[in-house]
Amino acid sequence: MLRMRMLFAVALVVPFFGAPLSAEAQKMDARAARAECFRQANAAVNAIGFSPTTGDKNAVGMDAYRQCCYKMGIRP
Repeated sequence: MLRMRMLFAVALVVPFFGAPLSAEAQKMDARAARAECFRQANAAVNAIGFSPTTGDKNAVGMDAYRQCCYKMGIRP
């Protein structure tokens, strides 16, 4: 009976230790994906061929950032 209680207690406690680690790993992956999207947005702004205004830069950068976020599966 004591073994069953111990097994039950371990079965309940183990997922609580594993859950924060996987959530932290997902958070780091999202940060890396977001950094890559910022890099791609900056590259898109730098690749504009004409003399852009601030509004043009913002529009191109935001469009590139959102497209990257959707491809990576993160919210913009």
